[in-house]
Amino acid sequence: MALRPWIYALPAMIALGAAVWLYSDNRALEQELAEARASASASAPAPAAAGTAAEPASKASDRGQRSGGLGGLLRGLGAARERPSLPEPERESRGERRRRRMEELRAMLGRDPGESADDYRARVIPMITAALVMPRARMEDARREAEKAAGVTAEQRAQIDKLFDDVMRETLDLTNQAITTGDLTPYERNISGLLSWGGGLGAILGSTQSQLGGILSAEQRQIIADQGFEWGEYLGARVPWEQLQPPPPPGGDDGGGS
Repeated sequence: MALRPWIYALPAMIALGAAVWLYSDNRALEQELAEARASASASAPAPAAAGTAAEPASKASDRGQRSGGLGGLLRGLGAARERPSLPEPERESRGERRRRRMEELRAMLGRDPGESADDYRARVIPMITAALVMPRARMEDARREAEKAAGVTAEQRAQIDKLFDDVMRETLDLTNQAITTGDLTPYERNISGLLSWGGGLGAILGSTQSQLGGILSAEQRQIIADQGFEWGEYLGARVPWEQLQPPPPPGGDDGGGS
C-alpha cells in the first residue's frame, strides 16, 4: 500500500496557499458562469403576453382579436427592431490570472509591513484551523473504520500513533526550514523551491511507509487499502500546520514579535 506524496502534500499547500489558488479558480468559474447567464438573459426573447390564469380562454381570444390592427403593427415593428447587445465580457489572460492569484496569496498568507509574528499568527491560524476541521474529523472516522475491518490491535494503534507523532514533527521541521529559506513563500512563484521541499517530503513518506510495514501485516495493509483509506491523506490532515512559523515579511523586517 503505497503512500501518495501528492495526497500528503495537499494539506501543506492548503496551509501555505493552495486554498487560495483553489478559491481563485472557483471564483473565476463562478464569474464566467454568471456572465454567461447574464448574456443569455439579455439575448432571450421576452415571453409573449397572454391572458391571466383566471381569464377564460374565450375572453383571452376576444382580447387578442381586439388588440389586432395598430397593436399588431407596433408589435411587428418592435420585433423587427434590432435588439441591443451587451459587450463581450473581458477575459483574463493566463498571465493576468496568475498575477491576480499571486496577489491574493500574498494578501492572505504574506505578512503586512510592520506586522509582528504574533499578529500574523492571530490572523492566519484561525483560517488554517477552520479549513482543516472537517478533513481531520473525516479522516479520524475513516481510520477507525479501516482499522476495525483489518483487525488492528490496540498495541498496533499505539505504535502507529507514535510513528505519526514523529513524522508530523519531522514534516513541520522540514516545512519551517523551507519557509525560512524561501523555498515556500507567499511572495513569488518558486517552483524549484517547492520541488525541493517536495523531495524532502517524499523521503519522509518513504520512511513512513517502511515503518508501517513493520507494524501492520501485509494482509492488514491490503484490507485497509481496500477500504479506500490512505495513510498519506490521513497524515496530511493530522499534521499541525497551525504550528508553522510565519514567513519573513517582505524586505527582511521581522516586524517585531516572536
